[in-house]
Amino acid sequence: MDGAGQAASQDAGSSGNVAPIEVPRDLWQQYTYLGDKCDSYSRSSFEDFGLLFSTGAMAAWVPVSAQFPEAALGRWAPLTGFVAILFFIAIVGTRTLAKQALVQYYLANLARVEASVASRLPPNDADAFAFARRWPQWQATHYEPLMQRFLLLFAIFLAFVPTGALAVGSGALQAAVYFGCFLVVGGIYGSAAGRLRGAAMADA
Repeated sequence: MDGAGQAASQDAGSSGNVAPIEVPRDLWQQYTYLGDKCDSYSRSSFEDFGLLFSTGAMAAWVPVSAQFPEAALGRWAPLTGFVAILFFIAIVGTRTLAKQALVQYYLANLARVEASVASRLPPNDADAFAFARRWPQWQATHYEPLMQRFLLLFAIFLAFVPTGALAVGSGALQAAVYFGCFLVVGGIYGSAAGRLRGAAMADA
């Protein structure tokens, strides 16, 4: 289609003539608007993943709280630093889920616009407007299994690297406190992710 969404065509019988199919300008503008929104939020979400990586890497080194004077936090400094990093990662991750919720909303509306556009096209061309309509199946088949493995690896790292470091360096009590915080934060994040997945399946 051209910029206004007007140029779609089909074969007119055996004569080889081509008859234009008019797609309303406002429908095409809605389609491109929703597509741009999906692209924008998707890019932003992947930038957040990069932020998670860079922040998570901090947990492998000296916690941020170690920069405080020893008298301020004392022996609780490592635990405070690890918990602060954990909550920051969870906040960034939950914000990413919020962006993905907007992506799902725009995709659901984009699929409706695609169905309207496709209904005006010849059957052979209708599948060209199926980006959003195909997404739920692609998400379930390819995207979700990949993301589940990514999150599992990230969760294992966040659970056991700081817990082990605290157990060796600060004692079992601080390790247990951190692991308890991890379970609480992980439960909140998992609940949010579950709600998002349920909403996506309802819109499919």
